[in-house]
Amino acid sequence: MGAWRLLGLCLFASYPAVAHFGKPTTALALLAALVAYVLAAVWIHNPLRWLAPPAAGGALYWLAPPADWLLFVPPIAINLALAWVFGRTLLRGRMPLISRFALMEQATLSPEVAAYTRLLTWLWTLLFVAAAGTSFALALSGHRDAWSLFTNLINYLLVGALFLGEFAYRRVRFRNYRHHSPLQLLRNVRRTKLFER
Repeated sequence: MGAWRLLGLCLFASYPAVAHFGKPTTALALLAALVAYVLAAVWIHNPLRWLAPPAAGGALYWLAPPADWLLFVPPIAINLALAWVFGRTLLRGRMPLISRFALMEQATLSPEVAAYTRLLTWLWTLLFVAAAGTSFALALSGHRDAWSLFTNLINYLLVGALFLGEFAYRRVRFRNYRHHSPLQLLRNVRRTKLFER
């Protein structure tokens, strides 16, 4: 694993603990560093990208005025964005996102599989909408520990449970079809242009 990827992994892995146990300003600074890392990984392809995470994190920590409510925004925004990515493909004339993934495994989709992948796209959409709603409700409740537990642990567990549970179910229900491994499924997600029309 390269040093740049290791940095991203460390930022991502440390954020839940910092958001739960640390001060809001520290968590926001780490979040800014993580966002800067993602943007630098996409847009900057030279050694200057190493400056982006510490610069963003430091700037927010030292220069930004206190705004603890900003800490509650990312889980809501991320879940709503993911719901939009899945849900927009359910509109008339578009192929459901899970159907696009299935076509990476099968040359064509039978009517039964097409119906299943459409239903599954709905399920992912509703999961992300529900997660965003729960994050919002917990943020308004004032119970930061409950909010942190949900956004930094339970939310991820729900996504993982649906991903792996659906994979196991599909292997049984459609046992006559070829199935990629969970790791290959994740690679397929990376290869898919999620924002194409």
